[in-house]
Amino acid sequence: MKQLWLMGLAALFLSACSSVPDELAVVDEASLVSYKNALEQPEQYIGQPARWGGMIAAVRNTDAGTEIEVVHLELQGWGRPVPSDQSDGRFRAKLAGFVDPMVYKEGRYITFTGTIAAAETGMIDEYNYLFPVLNASGKYLWPIQKEKPQVEVDYSSLWYRHYYFSRPHYPGPVIIRNTQGASEGGSGQSDKGNN
Repeated sequence: MKQLWLMGLAALFLSACSSVPDELAVVDEASLVSYKNALEQPEQYIGQPARWGGMIAAVRNTDAGTEIEVVHLELQGWGRPVPSDQSDGRFRAKLAGFVDPMVYKEGRYITFTGTIAAAETGMIDEYNYLFPVLNASGKYLWPIQKEKPQVEVDYSSLWYRHYYFSRPHYPGPVIIRNTQGASEGGSGQSDKGNN
């Protein structure tokens, strides 16, 4: 009984670690075509399923639908793009309907599932570029991750900290400082002499 309980707990833990959002789920993960393969031989993979993602570069809405241009980034096991300074290129995701460019802003991370369509020629600034195209059936706009503040712990004692001959192992209070910028309190002006 104990082994069955442990196996169930392990299966739950492993499925939670690699779970993909419902919008990006596919029946057969092994059949997904990688971005690199579609970039190298776009005609060979037309109609095949794919899951690609990255950073939004542009959003264009027309009466025919929406086209989102994405800077491709590698995906983590659960489908979120890995932030990086390196990219294999860009792709276009085509969607039915309207997508608000104020929500789907440039620089946000997004992942799509869909089928590969014929590549299109376009421009990036003044450079001719061949864009792989994904007819998107699912999309997931990843929430913005807030950067955690970095803290620094000062183990030196408060009253000996500024002296040259301070004892390095003297037990004292632990000071925690936020290293993410100046504090917002006060204007920095002294009240001395304003009696």
